[in-house]
Amino acid sequence: MEWQSAYYQVPHDFSAYPFSYPQLSQLVKVTPFLSGETTRLMMTNHYGKAPLTFERVAIANQPTMAGATEVGAVTIQPGQTLATTPVDFQVEAGRPVYVLMVAERPQTYYDYTCTFEPSWVNAGVARQAGKVPRLNDRWRVRKSWFSFAGLETQPTQPATVVNLTGDSLVETGMLAAGLFTLSQRDFPNSVTWRMTGISGNRLALAAPTNQLPEKTFGPALVDRLADLVTVSAKLTVASIGGNDLLLPVDNPGGDEPIPSVESLVQAFTNLKSGLAAHGQELIVPTLAPLRLAGEPTLFQPGEKEVDQKRHTLNQWLGSQPWVVDTAPQLTAPHATVLAPENDFGDHLHLSPTGGRHLAELLWPRIKGALMNN
Repeated sequence: MEWQSAYYQVPHDFSAYPFSYPQLSQLVKVTPFLSGETTRLMMTNHYGKAPLTFERVAIANQPTMAGATEVGAVTIQPGQTLATTPVDFQVEAGRPVYVLMVAERPQTYYDYTCTFEPSWVNAGVARQAGKVPRLNDRWRVRKSWFSFAGLETQPTQPATVVNLTGDSLVETGMLAAGLFTLSQRDFPNSVTWRMTGISGNRLALAAPTNQLPEKTFGPALVDRLADLVTVSAKLTVASIGGNDLLLPVDNPGGDEPIPSVESLVQAFTNLKSGLAAHGQELIVPTLAPLRLAGEPTLFQPGEKEVDQKRHTLNQWLGSQPWVVDTAPQLTAPHATVLAPENDFGDHLHLSPTGGRHLAELLWPRIKGALMNN
């Protein structure tokens, strides 16, 4: 039996906006995709400037940490991803587990991860080492954690790996929760997902450098292929491209023009061919309406150009066999905006209902690819 990821969500680079605490206690809930008798945790300090020490690391089946299995103290060197010493702790596909990480000394944390949708993954942070944080189940509240990428186990048979990548439509967890539920229903204990979405991420361009939080938006997805091909994945599902069009309007100080449709077509083509070179299929949804905060029935300056280019890009995307035309089903019937039931409330991100809706639209294509594995 070999080690395989039972849950993985990549921490991303917050060195431009790090978090410093005198002490830290964080509780992370993750729901494994695979079952196994032995578990090890994946902890990171990839972007750190100094070693990170957690005096206590433990895993349990309850958020109170009752009956926890102690992993022990862990020190992670800068630039490192560390697999902890394995422990005899049984994980079951679809059953949440809870990881507690306690730091008793002042430290700065650069490896950052977050979610909003709490059904599959959740987190809470306290600034005192003696507390076990409570988890907040409200989906409009951001849940963040540091330096924890997931867990591995030793399943009895190898699982198919699927990458779920892109921007905040992935990292917020709405789409992810919908896909994970369908995956667990149709492929229990045989498919594992790798989450590599970064809020603000773009397809063709790296993060702007003029202000925060834009500096945390990460390198372009076409330049992040190493995130997607370091394991033998069958398939990548990528929700990406909206920030390429909208960010120049939302961040005028970045002095970036709204990109041409031709440049985005070329970037999607490069993403497809880059993954194909490593034996991976690609599935992409078309772009739903992209709007800035404000009155959705009125276009703000620049929004009309964004929407025109979105429509033109979607026409090309819809002609590609690896694209699913999901945008019409997510759009309000009489306005260029997300339908209210699909809208997080900012006219840009998805609600849990919207995430499930998008997942259901994508699932027949994803399921077909997995059945052909």
